[in-house]
Amino acid sequence: MPVVQISTWPIKNKVALQTMMEEITRVVHQTSGAPLDKISVFVNEIPPSHWADAGISGSDPDFRERSRRLSYEDDR
Repeated sequence: MPVVQISTWPIKNKVALQTMMEEITRVVHQTSGAPLDKISVFVNEIPPSHWADAGISGSDPDFRERSRRLSYEDDR
């Protein structure tokens, strides 16, 4: 029984979320041969304040730039 877990920031467009889960299920079915009723997809929506890249919180106003740092020296 394949179980796919996705962690993402909140997805506001529920139609897009449903489409994503359906497409993931389709690909798992096609590539593994698992029956559709045995494939589970879980989406964990995590608020930006509970997510960090390179130690920078997703709620930081400069997240896009600062989260690309490669070392702590890059913060200077």
